[in-house]
Amino acid sequence: MLVDDDKMIVHFFKMLLEENDYQVEATYSGFEAIEHAENHHIDLAILDYKLSDMTGDVLAKKLKDINEETIIIFITGYSEARDKILRTNLSKHVVVKPIKDEELIATVEQAFHDNSTVMRM
Repeated sequence: MLVDDDKMIVHFFKMLLEENDYQVEATYSGFEAIEHAENHHIDLAILDYKLSDMTGDVLAKKLKDINEETIIIFITGYSEARDKILRTNLSKHVVVKPIKDEELIATVEQAFHDNSTVMRM
């Protein structure tokens, strides 16, 4: 699942991930993501850290409450936020925008590997 309030980013990431054989659901707010997670199994969530309705760490905690197995990757446009995000211990995967195609795919693959998960999004 992709969660970002920037529809262009979501569209681009969704296309890129689908081209790499991942099944992707797109949401554009934290509340929309929570509702989706309550009704669908989510293997991995890529969360923008600054959403219009909540921060990514708050959303990650809510997603983990729904399914503690959900793998979280944070994306942020603020390089100084990287260390703060890592200190939350919600994920060890943080990618700073702008994100290169191969960096996003490598991060997703590494996150699945780190969690010993073989399922695709």
